[in-house]
Amino acid sequence: MPLSGPNLNTLNNNDIESVEVLKDASSAAIYGSRGANGVVIITTKKGKEGKAVFTYNGYAGVQKVAHKIKMMDAYQWASLGLDGRNNSYFDQMQAINAALQASGKPAISFSKDDSNALRLKNTGDNASTIVPAEWLPYLNNKQGLVNTDWQEQIFRTAPIQSHSLSASGGAQGIRYYSSAEYFKQDGIIINSNFERFNARLNIEANKGIARFGFNFNPTFINEKLVNSDGSYAAQGVVSSALHNSPIFPVYNPDGTFSFDQNSNSGSAVTVKPDGKSVKGNGLTWAYNPVALAMLTHFKRRTNRILSSGFVELELLDNLTYKVMLGADMLNLKEDKFLPSTIPLSNNATNEESAATGYSKTRSEFNWAMEHTLNYQNRMGFHHIGALLGWSNQKDNIQGNNVIAGKGFLNNEIPTLSAGTVTAGNSQESEWSLASGIARLQYSYAEKYLLTASVRMDGSSKFGVNHRWGSFPSASVGWRLSQESFLKNSNWINELKIRVSFGLTGNFNIPFYGALGSLSYYAYIFGDNPASVNGAAPSARPNPDLRWEKTQQTNLGLDGNFFKNKLHLTLDLYNSDTKGLLLDVPVALSTGFNSQLENIGAVNNKGMELSMGTAQEFGKLKWEGSIVYTKNINKVTALGPGNADIIRTGSTGNTYFLTRVGETIGSYYLPRVLGVFKNQAEVDGYPHYTDSHGNYDLATSKPGDFKFEDADKDGKFDRTNDRVILGSYLPKFTYGFTSNFQYGNFDLSFALQGIYGNKILNLSRRYFYNHEGNMNNYEGAVNRWRSETDTGSGMNVRANRLSKGDNGVTSSWHVEDGSYLRIRNITFGYTLPKITLKRNSIDKLRIYCSLQNPFTFTKYLGYNPEVTNSSSVTSAGEDYGVYPTSKAATMGMNLTF
Repeated sequence: MPLSGPNLNTLNNNDIESVEVLKDASSAAIYGSRGANGVVIITTKKGKEGKAVFTYNGYAGVQKVAHKIKMMDAYQWASLGLDGRNNSYFDQMQAINAALQASGKPAISFSKDDSNALRLKNTGDNASTIVPAEWLPYLNNKQGLVNTDWQEQIFRTAPIQSHSLSASGGAQGIRYYSSAEYFKQDGIIINSNFERFNARLNIEANKGIARFGFNFNPTFINEKLVNSDGSYAAQGVVSSALHNSPIFPVYNPDGTFSFDQNSNSGSAVTVKPDGKSVKGNGLTWAYNPVALAMLTHFKRRTNRILSSGFVELELLDNLTYKVMLGADMLNLKEDKFLPSTIPLSNNATNEESAATGYSKTRSEFNWAMEHTLNYQNRMGFHHIGALLGWSNQKDNIQGNNVIAGKGFLNNEIPTLSAGTVTAGNSQESEWSLASGIARLQYSYAEKYLLTASVRMDGSSKFGVNHRWGSFPSASVGWRLSQESFLKNSNWINELKIRVSFGLTGNFNIPFYGALGSLSYYAYIFGDNPASVNGAAPSARPNPDLRWEKTQQTNLGLDGNFFKNKLHLTLDLYNSDTKGLLLDVPVALSTGFNSQLENIGAVNNKGMELSMGTAQEFGKLKWEGSIVYTKNINKVTALGPGNADIIRTGSTGNTYFLTRVGETIGSYYLPRVLGVFKNQAEVDGYPHYTDSHGNYDLATSKPGDFKFEDADKDGKFDRTNDRVILGSYLPKFTYGFTSNFQYGNFDLSFALQGIYGNKILNLSRRYFYNHEGNMNNYEGAVNRWRSETDTGSGMNVRANRLSKGDNGVTSSWHVEDGSYLRIRNITFGYTLPKITLKRNSIDKLRIYCSLQNPFTFTKYLGYNPEVTNSSSVTSAGEDYGVYPTSKAATMGMNLTF
């Protein structure tokens, strides 16, 4: 049964019998449009004839955040802020004095010791030059002050537990498997949890020429959520924790939540020499992340039913007919309520905001039916197999969103009926797929193998004239180990060569990309204040959309050596994807920014190697395996003229480049060579063009970024001097597993890693900006401070108003994403059978396990396995995500 989406959190892992990944051209092509990125086949457990067997699998433990980002403490941050204010003051005063002298007026004297009142007078009330009074005790190194570790406040050590019980067995002609699971996981962020109940029933029976099967799998999930992802401005809890200044407390003395940073940025008052007062101190407002997590009511309930059944009839000798019907039904309800006790952003008085709430529902019904005729016949050394099939799939999705933006009497009743509904909408969409399948298999003496197949897929997502795609494949195999010249080899036990060719298709695009979709808008005409509702296209349609097709060739080798103690699989592949389905920029005169088109081609080639061994040394048994994958991606065409495709990211001045001859979706940004250490370096290097209103300065200063003049025109320009800075695609990936067994004891571990990928860490725009308006990474202590204290050579000088292009997205924000992660370490003990038999127990194993205990990486973010975008042309961003957790558990496997 094809699932409606990639989310597998509704499945019970203990029900899974095996997971098979099909990646070579021939085996994936039979799945047509579903095989574009490989196929994952999940086979669930089934019953066997015999006595009833009961199995219990359970564990309990704790988990915590795997890695905390090293941020500045209160004293380090106050020092950064002071440097930022002084440099900002000096820059502005130099610009002001330059203007005064140019007009024949005397310059104004100034120094770092000037009072806040004098700074405001000299700079025309610029609050970003003053030193907040709250910093002074920290700058004087007074001990015992507030020094809040906001990450410590939002993260916690959280319990986790899982209990699964299954029963399987059968009698002649009937087999059954049933299971029930309860899983609960408290989030590593406060006030969050995940709870799941899962059940499964599988029955298979045969009678005469008929075989029947039925599978029923309901899942019920309750979640208590926090808004973990996103920037601080979007109320992201994690980002707000990194953003908040450590000098402010979590709670007020009366136990209520403190919003001091929120108010302080706007309410701090400085009296100037003329007696006039100025509000504000240049700090950036921020929500208290603990208050966000604890006060927001955010719940989600998901009900899902996976169900399927089949009937198989043996029509003739060697010929069977099978019909399968499956359904995936999902219902989701999400409710969120923000109480009035969370103040408005940047509110000087911290007055209560208007409580708001919303409710979202989503239902999805995905069904599939498949008919197949299967012929299998063996005649001496010859084996022939043939398959004919037809399948249909349809997916319908409906949703409703309702917002109550005002009118709540209090914060005690968060239901929407207690407020006034201010907005709402509903949506419905659907797509369908029809497929015809044919496959022929032939083998001679299990030595020479041939498979040929073709699949025709028709999708409603494409234009009327392009809905059908044809996906043929063929493969041949030769088992050399069955030949006379190798059959008696002492060290080769199995050796097979495979060659395959296949075509797969991709239809992972919006449902109505070919037809276009409408959205409703309100518009005011003339002097009439009443708005008029209407509909307009929300995306530009493209009726010529057609299948994106990938042609892949594989050369493979499978072997067992040295009495089957060494296993090896090697695949070399080359794939060409044509008719790429990409969003392409269009002229703004069309009314749209982009349009989905079939444009260009991309080539992927590489290798996959896996090796395994099984050894015995007396009582010690050892099994080990290693996996290595290398892929090279290159764009080979981009339509007429091969024009570059430049996509923007999640924030300004963030660009991704797709260019012929380069990796798809490469980062395209200015390159930072370091910082100017002294004035002599500034004078000897091209200056950037400062056209952004930053103090009207046209020259760099010591401590500013030194950018590469890529086009060699003698000046830095953020557009013309962009260069390719790598991509999110790694140079290679690898993994290793090892299992030891000594008597009844077992020890296993698994590690996995990638090398050579880059991550665009957009969080650095805030937490490594050296402005002092919010907390920064601890590495900001290595900033440029003077010509004799130049720091790391890469960290700019502190400045509350990032001058020039110091703040533009650049190579400063691109990090190495390579990592090595220990995924799991498990130590177990199986009780002797002689001890268990007395209690009617077949097997009892107890174990302790560590998940994600160690990760080795240079990446500064929470998790190097991250991207905030699913688009292949703009992937690899980290703009704040839920951190990875590590866990320690103890459990048992019991069979009776």
